[in-house]
Amino acid sequence: MNRRFFLKGLGGAALTLPALTSLLPNRAHALGAPPRRYVQLMNPYGPTAATFYGGLTGATQAAANVRTRALSSVSGALSPILGNAFDAVRSKVSVLRGFEVPVNNPNHQYCFTTTASGYAPGLDGDGYPPQAGNESIDVVLSKSAKVYAAPQPSARRLVNINPLTSDDYSGNRSFSWQRNASNNLQMLSPLKSTSSLLGVFMSSFGVANMPSTDAREVSLVQAVHADYLRVRAGPRISVDDKRRLDAYLALIDDLERDVKATQMMPSVCAAPGAEPGNGADALVRTQLRVLAAAMACDLTRVGSVMLGMSAGYDTRHTEHHAMNGTNVAGGMMADLRGFAANVGWFCSFLDGISDTSGTLLDNSIVYWSMQYGCGNSADSHTPKDMPIVVGGRGGGALAAGNFIDFSANGVGMPLNNLLVTLFNAMGLSSTDYERAGSAGFGLYTGNTMAGRADQAMWTATAGRRTALPVFYTGPALG
Repeated sequence: MNRRFFLKGLGGAALTLPALTSLLPNRAHALGAPPRRYVQLMNPYGPTAATFYGGLTGATQAAANVRTRALSSVSGALSPILGNAFDAVRSKVSVLRGFEVPVNNPNHQYCFTTTASGYAPGLDGDGYPPQAGNESIDVVLSKSAKVYAAPQPSARRLVNINPLTSDDYSGNRSFSWQRNASNNLQMLSPLKSTSSLLGVFMSSFGVANMPSTDAREVSLVQAVHADYLRVRAGPRISVDDKRRLDAYLALIDDLERDVKATQMMPSVCAAPGAEPGNGADALVRTQLRVLAAAMACDLTRVGSVMLGMSAGYDTRHTEHHAMNGTNVAGGMMADLRGFAANVGWFCSFLDGISDTSGTLLDNSIVYWSMQYGCGNSADSHTPKDMPIVVGGRGGGALAAGNFIDFSANGVGMPLNNLLVTLFNAMGLSSTDYERAGSAGFGLYTGNTMAGRADQAMWTATAGRRTALPVFYTGPALG
């Protein structure tokens, strides 16, 4: 239990003590590994290579066509965009380079990073479906019995949110693609308001309906103090659980002091309060707090977040086409740095939440990428050199703490294999994500990896089903 992740209790909501391992039945100690969670955070447009990767050079050979460098060896900020946002979790994130999306149409795509496909030739609009015909990775995971072994309401299987409302270009778009009742692929519309997002989890957070008033005079400490004293004095409780109880009560005591100054949501199952402050970042982080709380309570295991720009299409689209090397317009650059700050904050926030084993970040995959690859004014809407950060270890299936470059002779790996790697880290094999008649995941064009000496290996059926070397440390699932 981290002090930044605190229970918000109001009148009418029953506060409870945290689960204490030493007091659980013996069988609870053998429940096995905690569930793995997957969250993708995506944003429109893309950076230049110089601004996203910056000085992440000097990588050394770790395997055939794979070079690595420890992020801990980088002094100062990781890059102009990544900044210091990931400093607190450098050992638990990976910055990846050298991925391309095989496409027949590179323009105006909203499906590169989650379906490993572009739109069919001749199409030029954000809402067209991926040519490969597959649903996006988050949707496939949300439907898998290997991710959700028990029944789960559909609204909780995939929590799809788009907090920012000021960006007319992002609007109600998402990077999630699902087949509808007519078996046609369509973009999923995300939840936008915080109240709508909370409504998905309200009953499990201990409140059936939003209260009309706050019973703020109720003493939060008093609500749990009797139970606290009884449990802490028990003969079976361990030293670690005593510390956890003390931290919990101190956390509630902190809340007691600021309860009158902060608008809060009722909770039993670790529903968080609003992020302090106002503005876009506070809104985004408030919704990320809700998503983290739901994952900590095991109310959901798959999330998709659309991070919108602070200005609309006319402004940012023009700026994106004007990129040139290290020259990225101030507004665009500020937004990209802001995305990095929020993703880094989210990884740190997850890392502050204790899980059955390790932290919530240790047992999660946080996948951040963008609409386009690293471009310039001559090729801004590009499917090449996709900017990627992966946070977490996926329960031990992923290596972390490194910059890893998979390019060879200036040619990247198919992004398809990154998504296959994430599937494997979540426990899925090719039989779980492949569509009938297609090997691998996503689109494979005739020029996939053209120019790489190892092209034949990676484009064969076995190669399409192979997780990334060095980065993936789990079992081969095929």
